[in-house]
Amino acid sequence: MKPIQGLILNPETKQAASLLAEKTFQQFKNVRGHYRNTENSHLVGHLGEFAAFIWFRDNGFEPVPNFSDPTKDKECDILTNIGRIEVKTWNDKFWDEWGRSVSVSQYSSIKRKADFIFWCSVTDIESETPSVKFRGWCEVGVVEGLTPKMTGVVGREVNNYQLEPFQLKPVEQMGEINASRGNTSDRD
Repeated sequence: MKPIQGLILNPETKQAASLLAEKTFQQFKNVRGHYRNTENSHLVGHLGEFAAFIWFRDNGFEPVPNFSDPTKDKECDILTNIGRIEVKTWNDKFWDEWGRSVSVSQYSSIKRKADFIFWCSVTDIESETPSVKFRGWCEVGVVEGLTPKMTGVVGREVNNYQLEPFQLKPVEQMGEINASRGNTSDRD
């Protein structure tokens, strides 16, 4: 089995994710979310989005970071030259229980706005240089037909569609989609 890809974010990116987390938490703090709505959960999500954006940029996908504009919350997180990306990120210590999950209440929104889901987990969240693991990706349609189940720790369970680990494709395969379409990072 290949090691999981990922990257360590620099302090500037961590700061940008923190500022964005403050902004989006303030925007949504009174809205009942699909998962726990805390400033830390917003930070975890934005760390994954920044890391995914860097990966897409560095691999020639010509990404547009919709996530960086809180007014674009109804759009995909990252628009690329192969499609619309939703980034789903968990604290690494909750990956086994919560990872690979889409809440039943959120699925219709994701289905409308995205073609692919890019899965991440984060360690060292409080560090100036958090580490993001790229757990894999899938087409949004793979969620169709899954039976919802309660996932998570007792007392904080959420009704989710949860993919099995084998349903996630390695990030290298997403790179192969880009290469097969003739996309390169040094395009004019």
